[in-house]
Amino acid sequence: MRFAAAVAPLAAAMVLVASASSATVQAAGTGPLAYSSELRAAEVYVMDASGHGVKRLTDDAAPDRWPALSPDGSKVAYARKRNGSWGIFVMNVASGAIEDLSAEAGLAPGFEGYPDWSPDGTKLAFSAQAHLGGPIDILVYDLASRSTQDLTADLSNDLRPRWSPDGTKIAFGGSGSAGGLDVYTVNADGSELTRLTSAPGWQWEPVWSPDGRQIAFTSYPNETTDIYVMNADGSHARDVSNTRTTNDSQPSWSDGGIAFRSDRTGIDGIYLMNGNGSNVHRLSSRRAYDEDPGWSRDGKQLVFTSGREAHSTITIAGMDGGAPRTLTSGQWFDVDPAWSPTGSRLAFTRSPVRTRSDIYVVDADGAGARNLTRGRGLNWSPSWSPDGKHIVFVRFESFGAQLWLMRADGSEQRPLTSIGRWNDHPSWSPDGSRIVFSAQRNGHTNLYVLSLRSGAQRRLTTDPNDDRAPSWSPDGRRIAFVAQRLDSNVTDIWTVNADGSGLKPLTHANSSNKAPTWSPDGTQIVYEKDEFFGHDTDLYTVNADGGAEMVLSGLDWPQDTPAFQPSHS
Repeated sequence: MRFAAAVAPLAAAMVLVASASSATVQAAGTGPLAYSSELRAAEVYVMDASGHGVKRLTDDAAPDRWPALSPDGSKVAYARKRNGSWGIFVMNVASGAIEDLSAEAGLAPGFEGYPDWSPDGTKLAFSAQAHLGGPIDILVYDLASRSTQDLTADLSNDLRPRWSPDGTKIAFGGSGSAGGLDVYTVNADGSELTRLTSAPGWQWEPVWSPDGRQIAFTSYPNETTDIYVMNADGSHARDVSNTRTTNDSQPSWSDGGIAFRSDRTGIDGIYLMNGNGSNVHRLSSRRAYDEDPGWSRDGKQLVFTSGREAHSTITIAGMDGGAPRTLTSGQWFDVDPAWSPTGSRLAFTRSPVRTRSDIYVVDADGAGARNLTRGRGLNWSPSWSPDGKHIVFVRFESFGAQLWLMRADGSEQRPLTSIGRWNDHPSWSPDGSRIVFSAQRNGHTNLYVLSLRSGAQRRLTTDPNDDRAPSWSPDGRRIAFVAQRLDSNVTDIWTVNADGSGLKPLTHANSSNKAPTWSPDGTQIVYEKDEFFGHDTDLYTVNADGGAEMVLSGLDWPQDTPAFQPSHS
């Protein structure tokens, strides 16, 4: 989980994304690229029904997600990212031996995830692209015959299948013909596809009650998610978790109750409640980031995904295809790398715990890491002045997030803004006279330009939807930024002229694009794409005038917050 997501409680839209090629492309006319690599972001754990006896099952730098215990508890199926694609794997819990089920089934590289065992343990249902580049279908793999059946061979994206207790039906979330997400059921032989929900918003992540008479699911009607329960025929849907300011999702139902994921205490964890929503309490550690609970059939164990051992490093990669080089490492999150104008140093954000983050600088060879802000408030998003003498950054204290300025050695720290509760993502103009940033004013987040000479602030964009994360072009003529518009559930990369004219979308994505940065020659923009299915990020590039999106990094773990080394270094 990236630091910005931890300190900024800004709701992220849940969106469907199309798959992308995992091939790595070369960015022309550019130097080394620094970015944050998030390792061990998700591993599979198991604990008993009381939340004790936690044991890690996987040991992988790349993410492992969506675990499901076999009916006899001897195996766990889960998804693992390998060579840029998600596949289904099965682990023997006792021996740790791992079987690549996607390879065994002969599935094409793409996306396979959300596995669930049939009640008799002879089959696995999961979501997958039956054909490269196609929609996500519900597939069933017979472990004995090694045959695969596509139950939903249509244009809908169908997610998170769950077998009914008697093995005759499978419930899942599907986009249908009208988009959005609703709960569907289909017979185990692929017949009688039935839509159960049609309420506004999204309904998905269904799971059956132990007696098969009810279905719990996640509903996303407005800004937050809740757990609903309905009869198995779709009637009498009611909100059982009933929270308006927190997100409850990913239910799993056994005789022990409904286990689910919630952020109600600030850090996502595994909670338990009765089927009617009563007796809610947290099962997993209050200090750990846990998600995706899955009951064993006897209700005695829960598997889940956790980022409790996650950390991120600053990585540098040349655009010539050479091996990436790790610049920093440790049990903390290092993000937001920013090159000094000479390319000899980098500033970055380090967060050893959720409640602390500071601005550090380090030499380009990884030596001499030094804390510049030393624990006052939460600090992030550094940006160097063009002359290398100053660093602007964001500091969050009790009165909100404001822009601050300090010398490159950390001295003479002073605030640059004092109005608005959230000012973020500063970027210097190439001539050093101005700073563009995003700010929340009057309920809207837009781009503003601060004059360092006069202190005056000028509003650059005026759209009632969000504009954020600006990045000034090397020639000073344009600013790239992240925008979300009313006709989209995702964020795209846009550009605007420095005077506020010439608004232009560069991407028209099916998943959110974030954190744009310009190549030194100004011909390309590199950014991170937040993949919905895998819950991770990859780096992409697009021409500065728009066009096709191309994946830049084909790594198996998330990469965030890219930054190019200046061309004159």
